[in-house]
Amino acid sequence: METWAIFTGDIVKSSAMSRAELDAIFVRLDDAAKALTAWQGQPARMTRFRGDGWQMAVTPSFTFRAALVLRAAVRRCGKTADTRFGIGIGPAHFTSDDLSRADGAALVSSGHALDNMPRARRMHAPDAPLALRAALPLADRIAGGWTKRQADVAYYMLAPEPPVQAELARQFDLTQQSVQGHVEAAGIDELREVCEVLEESKSAI
Repeated sequence: METWAIFTGDIVKSSAMSRAELDAIFVRLDDAAKALTAWQGQPARMTRFRGDGWQMAVTPSFTFRAALVLRAAVRRCGKTADTRFGIGIGPAHFTSDDLSRADGAALVSSGHALDNMPRARRMHAPDAPLALRAALPLADRIAGGWTKRQADVAYYMLAPEPPVQAELARQFDLTQQSVQGHVEAAGIDELREVCEVLEESKSAI
């Protein structure tokens, strides 16, 4: 079996959402899966289940970056929109793009991580390497404070090859100075630095 990072998640307070609101969040998650597929050069398989549940398969080296982008993708739907997920890294075997038919230790680990997540957390990977376990709680705290606009900017600027800020300014009808302000307020530069360190360190995956 190949080694994968499996994300098993659900949408926070989904019972208070309309069907249209919940569907809009999954459109964002699907878009994020397409972006991750481009990063890693192989499919980031995404499966929705039980209405508000989801799973995604990510190349282990991109685990931390993917976690941030997935949080940003959901927050883009509104200031109270959020998701929580457990992450398991290990062997996984896919018979199709439907992760409900996959098997392997990574899927079991990610499910347990979600089931046993501390109440105040949104990202949990208790069996991951130490460096990732150390980085996730701090990133969780930062991402939890993002506004919708900060999440818009974070979603694009946390990509391995982000757009120039002038492009984002045009896309969101903002000034470049405003984009830079959102980058600073959202902690993007600091988070990117952690992404790069973890991706360069084999002990972190």
